[in-house]
Amino acid sequence: MDILFAEGSKKEFLELPKETVKDLALEEITSWMSVMVEERVVLMSIMSRVLTDPEDMRYRQEIFRDLIENPELRDGLYEAVSMIRSMKEFSGANRATNLKDNALYTILQELRSISLYADTVRFLSDILGKYEIRSRGLQALKKEMEDVIATEKFSELNEDVKKMMEDLTTVRSAIIGVNFTPDLDIESVAAVEFMPVPTRSKYNFVNIASSIGILTKAGQGAQAIGMSHVNNVSSKYKDPLLVAMMPMVEKHMKRHFASVRKVIAQYRDLDLKGITDLYEGMVFYTCCSRYAEKLQERGYGVCTPEIVKTEDKKWEVKGFYNIRLAMLREKNVVKNDFLFSEEDRIFVLTGPNRGGKTILEQGLGLVSLMASVGLFVTAESCQGLPFRNILTHFPIDENLTINYGRLGEEAKRVREIVTQTDADTLVLFNETYSTTSSSDALYLSEDLLHILKDKGAAVIFNTHIHELAKDIPEMNTWEGRGKVISVIMEIKDNVNTFRVKRAEPDYCSYAKNIALKYGVTYEQMKETT
Repeated sequence: MDILFAEGSKKEFLELPKETVKDLALEEITSWMSVMVEERVVLMSIMSRVLTDPEDMRYRQEIFRDLIENPELRDGLYEAVSMIRSMKEFSGANRATNLKDNALYTILQELRSISLYADTVRFLSDILGKYEIRSRGLQALKKEMEDVIATEKFSELNEDVKKMMEDLTTVRSAIIGVNFTPDLDIESVAAVEFMPVPTRSKYNFVNIASSIGILTKAGQGAQAIGMSHVNNVSSKYKDPLLVAMMPMVEKHMKRHFASVRKVIAQYRDLDLKGITDLYEGMVFYTCCSRYAEKLQERGYGVCTPEIVKTEDKKWEVKGFYNIRLAMLREKNVVKNDFLFSEEDRIFVLTGPNRGGKTILEQGLGLVSLMASVGLFVTAESCQGLPFRNILTHFPIDENLTINYGRLGEEAKRVREIVTQTDADTLVLFNETYSTTSSSDALYLSEDLLHILKDKGAAVIFNTHIHELAKDIPEMNTWEGRGKVISVIMEIKDNVNTFRVKRAEPDYCSYAKNIALKYGVTYEQMKETT
């Protein structure tokens, strides 16, 4: 079963553009959620896919709620992740290829695969049976595991695996007869007998050499025995004894394991994929819920969004913060409220440098994204339908502007954003058109906001162009959905509060704040002369 989508789901999602993934710092966030590279890849993949169906969001929320309320259940399921990761080696095309190979190695790998399958099914059934779970997803998984265990075939599988493992563990050594020529060259390997106990040579030197690994590495070179630095032996000198022995050993071991191979063949139609398909979902739920617990332990707080559709397209978040601040363990993190609705759609955000504008809009984008993939959010409350798409335009890397120049690259990206935008899109601009003159930037910015108003998009336009806010009354005469609203990052007594509020830009405060910070007011400079 797929524990990432509700039963009957069409499994539809929208892949976020790579620019959005970068601007929202998803790679940084997933690196804090897991230390394993493979798990980070899974988290990046799932968290960059915005769900289309609100029911899928609620379905995932239920599973997260179960795991956050039951940390022991979460830890148990994370143990299952490592078991499933091992099983993945035997699934799909790789397993199909191996089934055509009767080599001893393949037989043993197949046995390990079947044994892991049985262990994982029992483990999941046991751990899910220990706790009161309410989510549809985990309840369905529990029932599926119980149904598998109740089948006669699974019972037979357990017995067969037990017998096969007992059979294999009785083989501890092999006695091999080697015929030599008068010159002590190898003539043939005459016999092989498997023994239930380790064998020992009557020559003490051979036992000592074997115990320190010299004989084990003899295949690396004919001169390995007796040398004090085995690792220095060149691999091009193959031991003729081992070369002659290996085909005979494999031949006899195949014969010995013929019964094992026959039993394994009975279970090659097992649905291993039904278990391995759980891997990505298990990684997502366990890693993210574990990080939610860390946030709560550090006092930052999280909540489960209320996914509801309202007539006025209201999406309201209260007491939110940017998760990156928590990741960096910032103290006294300032929380803010924000509201989008049918009426309030476009916000022109101004404020002083380092006043929190970028952190604010990035934080809002992350809250919407986390809600839309079924995660908890970093807020006190969140209500409404999260946006079905998030597009961003943050300052671009100078290395990427060679072909078009900085302004040309900005214009190219802006056009792409406008093309992809609709009324269910959140668009975040960060100092767009900052590389051109104030008059040109004002003209370009107004045209951009005009077309986005036509499309009904939700927009935060973080800008240094304070004159843009002066033209908002004229912008609100344009046709299109909603209003354009001026919001600022507040300054009190020349100190940044990092709080957002609806107001006109305070140009004098911004300039004075910057001057005081860098010590370039008239009074500060006079004191130094």
